[in-house]
This record gives sequence, structure tokens and C-alpha cells, in this order.
Amino acid sequence: MQDAFLITGAGRRIGHALALHLRAQGHAVIGHYHQDNPELAALRAAGITLIQADFTDDASVCALIEKVQNETRSLRAVIHNASAFSLTADQLDDALTQADQFYRVHVRSPYQITRALTALLQVCTAPHADIVHITDIYADRPNPRFDVYCASKAAAQNLALSFAQSLAPKVKVNVIQPGPILFKEWHSEAMKAQVLSETPLGVEGGVEPICLAVSALLANPYQTGAVIAVDGGRRLA
Repeated sequence: MQDAFLITGAGRRIGHALALHLRAQGHAVIGHYHQDNPELAALRAAGITLIQADFTDDASVCALIEKVQNETRSLRAVIHNASAFSLTADQLDDALTQADQFYRVHVRSPYQITRALTALLQVCTAPHADIVHITDIYADRPNPRFDVYCASKAAAQNLALSFAQSLAPKVKVNVIQPGPILFKEWHSEAMKAQVLSETPLGVEGGVEPICLAVSALLANPYQTGAVIAVDGGRRLA
């Protein structure tokens, strides 16, 4: 049986592109998604196995893990891409609710998935298996308007570096920090212009640079514990 690639948050945006990118290279891909949407049709048409799960619900995450274990005998890589993102709410109670959500999506569920599926990574037929955490340049340079989001991404990044130590030498663990890759629907033209004015390369990156960065990490046998910004230089602003 072919080693599989598990991608969380594969239903849209970066995860969707990564799933199609890896499938186009001939890999077996398992894609997690949170909610049904029209973009899933392209994944199904490509032969990607899809599993729904809500990362804020323990039972749902456990069911995802069980389905992955039933689907494949080994994993070549786990890409922790699932994400929740929004401005921090003004009201404290609302902000605390966000904090719980972000922590579960970015830290608790990836931790649970990695621990539960480590055995599948350890028996990968390739010389190394890989884990890639998709965090954010905000993990190192937080924005106060997104403070609880930034804190959870920083925690996710720290978790990845811990796993890079504990899962070596069979499993390599690295981090990719996207910058302005894909603007959200709620970004105004003024907001987009402001962000790009602070980005040395001056353009929205698109998904291809992330796919290239992931491919480079998978191909490199001597890179673990790395934190790689794919941001057009915006972290320098």
C-alpha cells in the first residue's frame, strides 16, 4: 500500500492547493475538511480521500484519527494546515471564546493527531517521514489586533519544534510561515494596498509558493526544526 499524505484544512485555500499539488505528483492524499463546500468536488474528482472533522470537538478529532488509521497503513507526511483566523473580539468573553477555538484548532488537535498517528509515520517506506506546520509570520511578529490568533500560532510553532526533537531521526518536522498569500474576503482594497505597501516584493503571493516550499521540505533529507517564511519579505517591514 502506498504511503499517504494527510493534509488538514484541505477544503479550501492553501490546503486545497496542497492536496491537488501532491495528488498531481501521484501521491495518495487524505484531506481533512471542516465544512462542506463546492471546492471539495475538485478534490474528489482528483481521487483524494476526504474526511470531515470539527477540530473544536474532541470526539470529531478522534473519529478523524480512526478513519485515517483505517484508510492507510503508513503516512509519508502530515501537513497541519487547518486554521481559524479573525480579528480579536472587543468584548472579553467573546475574545476568550476565540482563544479557546484558536488553541484547539492550531495546537490541541494537531498535537492529538501527531501523537495518535506517529506510529504510521514511523513505518513510512521512505527514509524519512515529514510533519509540516503551517503557522504565520505573526507567530514571531504579533499584531495586537489579532493577539489571541497570533499567540495560538506561536504555540503551534513551538509545538512543531518540540516534535522536531522528539520524533527524530525518522520524522522531520518543519514550519512554514505564510505572509500575504491569499487575502480574505473581508479585506478591503485599502487594507490590501496597505499590506502590499509593507511587502518588499509588493504582490499577493498566491498558493504556488507554499506548494513549492512544502515540496522543498519533503525533498530535503537534512532539514528539521526549520522555520521558513514565505511572505514576500513582509516580516521585514
